Amino acid sequence: MNLLKIGAFILISAASHLSFSTVLVDPSIMAESENGVFMDNGRYFVAGSSGIQEVKSYTDNSSNCQQDSSGKTVCTLVEANLNGNQCFYSSLTTDNYYLYATCTVWKDGLLGTFQEPEYAAFLRILPGSSQADQVIVHEFDQPVWYNGMTMLDNDSILMTQSVSSQGSGNSAIVKLDITNQLTAEFTISDWLPSSIFYLNPNGVKYENGYVYFVGGQNLFRIPVRWNQTAGIPILMYQTTVNEMLDDFTIVGDWLAIAEVALINGTGTNNVTFVHKHGWISPFKVFTGFLQLSSLAVDPGTLTYAGDLIGTSYYQGGLYRIPMP
Repeated sequence: MNLLKIGAFILISAASHLSFSTVLVDPSIMAESENGVFMDNGRYFVAGSSGIQEVKSYTDNSSNCQQDSSGKTVCTLVEANLNGNQCFYSSLTTDNYYLYATCTVWKDGLLGTFQEPEYAAFLRILPGSSQADQVIVHEFDQPVWYNGMTMLDNDSILMTQSVSSQGSGNSAIVKLDITNQLTAEFTISDWLPSSIFYLNPNGVKYENGYVYFVGGQNLFRIPVRWNQTAGIPILMYQTTVNEMLDDFTIVGDWLAIAEVALINGTGTNNVTFVHKHGWISPFKVFTGFLQLSSLAVDPGTLTYAGDLIGTSYYQGGLYRIPMP
């Protein structure tokens, strides 16, 4: 990718660049799209208030699929329902065989995420060709809104515990260990204690011995010790008081982060690139009034290989963000 050419980055890192996003899926089909992941085979899935959905570049006439005007097909693998109540899928990750997700129900829809949840569940999903071949659902003993997920290994997942659930436990990040692969039963343990520096735990990714983690307006790198415990977090980047960081993806030696205005129009919305080792200054790709929630690198499934695919909880839909 030309994005990773160091010489080019040195020339442009101090500036912000205008980007024109393309709508791939209309918000009427994909509402409050929170998190999206690609599997190694190129399949792309989204979690949000419309359920767990797969986006395809070809027509699928299955009863659970809808055709978007852009030519993309969206198939709903799992409905947004838990115990007969509308639930919201906020976390999604994959081991390239299963999808793992969490879904949350709040007591009062008007207050939404400003209150503690009434129900919450962990799901393991085996995608079929057009719908889920298997869905295992386990309710959490204590309902918690988990806002980000990443695979630590084949049996362990790290999950960020959202600010509305901080009173339920004292961890910014917990570790879920699958104890039975057949039934997807699990245990949960504390991994990273909560802190005033992690005001709103959100995106989290693991790669090569490090966990990268967003806490409100701060991005941290956390070394993972030999026994899978957390080392000391190191601050990598901090945004301004009128903006916050959401989820992100890893692009070579860079982290591409969804950075949004707390109130749209009072700050800037960007994809912010932060070098993993701090060797080069961050730089930003402006997204106008589009407030992104998560990002993933397209292997060529939906658009052009190397471009970013973004979700938006705030505006719904799915977007392509071309690289400069």
